[in-house]
Amino acid sequence: MEENGADTSRWKWWAALAILIIGLIVVGIFYGLYQLGGAEQAPLERIRDIVIIFLAFQLLLVTIILAGIAAGLGYLIVVLKDQIIPLLHELTETVRRLRGTTEFMTEEAVKPIITTAGQVAKFRAMARAVTGKDRR
Repeated sequence: MEENGADTSRWKWWAALAILIIGLIVVGIFYGLYQLGGAEQAPLERIRDIVIIFLAFQLLLVTIILAGIAAGLGYLIVVLKDQIIPLLHELTETVRRLRGTTEFMTEEAVKPIITTAGQVAKFRAMARAVTGKDRR
């Protein structure tokens, strides 16, 4: 259990280090772009232009990530379709076989009762015919 905690702690440090490095890179890019601005530009104009550049980069990055997610979902759908459809056919056949078995069992269980009821009705009808009594 302690080893798992040590691994988690190590990953937290690596994540914090990665975030720090990415933050330093972003600040460095911001500073570099700010210094590239001309002397005729006001500081707010420089910052505005830098923010526009970052937003364009972010839009490009988000578009690439969403395209990757869409491609992954498309691949997943194709793979699942190739595996799910045969599985559904197999399940459908199993259900059909079970229904057939159930219908057969139902018919076989009820058949003696129906036969007996038919025999009783036949004997009653014969008894009425012999005795001449009518139920009405």
